[in-house]
Amino acid sequence: MEKVAIIKCDTYKQEEVDRAIKRALHLLNFNTKKYKKILIKPNILGGFDKNQEAITTHPSLIRAIIKEFKGEKTIGESSSSNTKQSFEKAGYSEFNNLLVFESSELIKIEDKGAKILKTFYLSKNLKEMDLIINVPKLKTHLLTKFTGAIKNLYGCIPGGMKQEYHKKAVSSKEFSSLLLDIYQNIKPGLNIMDAVIAMEGEGPSSGIPKKVGLILASKNAIALDIAASKLIGYNPENIFFIDEAVKRKLYPNFKIELVGDLTEIPNLKFKKPILENKNFLNSILIKIARKRPIIVNKKECIKCGKCFQSCPKRAIALSPYPIINTKKCIRCFCCIEVCPKHALYLKETFERKIYKILTKIYRFG
Repeated sequence: MEKVAIIKCDTYKQEEVDRAIKRALHLLNFNTKKYKKILIKPNILGGFDKNQEAITTHPSLIRAIIKEFKGEKTIGESSSSNTKQSFEKAGYSEFNNLLVFESSELIKIEDKGAKILKTFYLSKNLKEMDLIINVPKLKTHLLTKFTGAIKNLYGCIPGGMKQEYHKKAVSSKEFSSLLLDIYQNIKPGLNIMDAVIAMEGEGPSSGIPKKVGLILASKNAIALDIAASKLIGYNPENIFFIDEAVKRKLYPNFKIELVGDLTEIPNLKFKKPILENKNFLNSILIKIARKRPIIVNKKECIKCGKCFQSCPKRAIALSPYPIINTKKCIRCFCCIEVCPKHALYLKETFERKIYKILTKIYRFG
């Protein structure tokens, strides 16, 4: 059973974050002095003009981690588009040791035990490190329900290869399995989650900022995701990539040991992106609700083309605003994730509104 430290941290003030990180490492009994080469992997989804604090890992956590570790430290990422600009937009320009995975030397990974990605490519730097520190953000997710430590490692896949690999895993179950193929070939030795300000609703970028006031940490990414998913109201057994991790015996069961500020854990009611309840209402309406059209807000759209570039099935044409081919669209929601202006979103259909009302009445939601 792995420990998960939960530490109160109300703001991103550096002193408060420093204290929280130091305490988390102490509770995990983590030796910070024995590692010579360290790679820190934040969640830098892209460059956004609003809600940045709810979308990306705040730089104050990176500063705190750098202070605690003595070895050579590198911050690595491959964001949804132009990683260098995304670093700048997220406030990472102060760090002089930034690594763009798609611009580095790549190595071929072959894994016969993988379910989806039996062959894929990673930055050579990832395999040269003594320690990988995974620093995800607490958010809901349109495709996987929840995004945490395991999902954050998808950002280790360099550049446009993400779109190519997404074609191999269309459904949420397949994509969750793909995430574990990546995880079992990286396995970070430390995972620290930014849950000071999180995101609920249509995450990971178009949702609503949610003040949580916590930092979570564990040596094990799966244990951290079990704790975080419970925190926001999910049963971890219903999160496909967590359930699959247990089935693959990457983690023994769904049990974890919580340590830290346990009396300070808030009673959170996170809005979920897609209703996943298995009941009679679901069977009647959920198929309709899931097929909500993706809408383009032309007033917000800046015609940057990032949605077009991110689409793995080339289901988007620009004329000059995005036009989505519903026959080609695989509902991966990459276009919604990467839009810097949140100009793409799922339409609230009449059926969806009725579903929400009924589930609230009957307490199924």
